Amino acid sequence: MFLSLLHVNVGNDPDRPAPGRSWLRDIYGVHQRLWMAFPDARRSEKDPFFLATWEGPGVSEPKPKRSDAGFLFRIERDGQPRILIQSAQWPDWEYAFQNAPYLLTSCDRLQFDPAPRLDQAYRFRLLANVVTRKTAERADGQMRTTRAGKTIHRRRRTDSIVRPDALPDPLPTAPAERQRVLRSRWNPWREWLKRAAGRHGFAALETSESPLLMETVHCRVRNPGKGSGGSNRPMDQRFNGGLFEGVLVCTDAAKLRDAVVNGIGNGKAFGFGLLSVAPVQ
Repeated sequence: MFLSLLHVNVGNDPDRPAPGRSWLRDIYGVHQRLWMAFPDARRSEKDPFFLATWEGPGVSEPKPKRSDAGFLFRIERDGQPRILIQSAQWPDWEYAFQNAPYLLTSCDRLQFDPAPRLDQAYRFRLLANVVTRKTAERADGQMRTTRAGKTIHRRRRTDSIVRPDALPDPLPTAPAERQRVLRSRWNPWREWLKRAAGRHGFAALETSESPLLMETVHCRVRNPGKGSGGSNRPMDQRFNGGLFEGVLVCTDAAKLRDAVVNGIGNGKAFGFGLLSVAPVQ
């Protein structure tokens, strides 16, 4: 696996923002540009200077796992904005940005092998789309045929947003009670993370020495050509982003490695799901 850190050029003058700042606001455009770093051999040979319209490499059927192809990314907004990308292939950032070098100030790359160890503690960061997903058979009774040739009922998928509890108004004035209320409002997210951790081979710790930090991240994506009813009009898609940071303990090394490689949850094309871990010293 490969990790890349792209330092985005946002400039220093708030009255004249650099192009990188507006680029970061277009999450769909960010994903498109990152995808350009993985051209197939034919593309690299026929269009070495990136003059033709980008169409991207073909996707095989069935769609491969991210451990074999694809990438995960997360926009880091604390401090100087940057983008962390994890990929199965070595990214060609020179090719991807040769017609837009002004978007970046620098780029770092390294190779790594995610190999978590049972009972090892790791610091982690996860930006997730905090939703619960349910599927049910469609009411119209329509059927479909799978790639394996099996005929099954069509199913409808629904996502339910998991929100922190509302704060009371006014907040308690006593410091201890105020702190308890502020902490307990995140309990729905704690439960969501606990369920996700159970599926992916880890347990998140929350102690005075290892606090669990949670933060709401608002994200709206304008996705061109994805309008409802088959229209080609742009569609705004909102995500219930949540940033989780803290310490986890590996309870199943194989499952945790799969979570690191393939991500957690949905919305991965728009910067969600990348689980970053580093051993606790």
